[in-house]
Amino acid sequence: MSWLLMNTLPRRLLAATGLLVISLSSCSTASVQEADPAQLFKQAQEEIENDHFILATEHLKTIRNKFPYSQFAPLAQLKLADVHFLQESYAEAASAYETFRDLYPKHEKTPYALFRSAKSHYRDTPTQVARDLSTAFRAVDSYQEFLRRYPSDPLREEATSDLLAVQNLLAQKEFQIASFYSRQGKTVAARARLEQLVLHY
Repeated sequence: MSWLLMNTLPRRLLAATGLLVISLSSCSTASVQEADPAQLFKQAQEEIENDHFILATEHLKTIRNKFPYSQFAPLAQLKLADVHFLQESYAEAASAYETFRDLYPKHEKTPYALFRSAKSHYRDTPTQVARDLSTAFRAVDSYQEFLRRYPSDPLREEATSDLLAVQNLLAQKEFQIASFYSRQGKTVAARARLEQLVLHY
């Protein structure tokens, strides 16, 4: 019995030692990665490509919170907004893009952030004119700001097309309200709505 114990004990110790080395190596690698915003950002991009949005978000938030003065901090903020957009969480995406715009007004990606903010509001707008269209007004404001500030941007054509579409939706809303007032015999109110339609759309 003692001979068997003596022969198995070293093997057990060896196996335990091997597991400990692997564990320490993994911890060391994780520590290096968490201390490297470039590596974290690369991992986040890979997670996004594989639709692992929760893991990507964790990496990006780590960069933003632990390395706020790193060159990767603004990129992490922008990618967080992109992740929200990809998940069709358009209200959160718009807010994140606008945060980027406000924090980094002179960054080379600011035109893109402003465009995507407008796009997020546009995507968040219901297609039925009977619904609340407050997001449509925000989309119009953002698209108009984008076109005013960046008239030569490559995204100008798409922004112009989206702007016309959302303005058409708002015009339909005004006409619907004017028609309602007209049916109610409220001609003054109906005329006022039609004047607004002609003036703005």
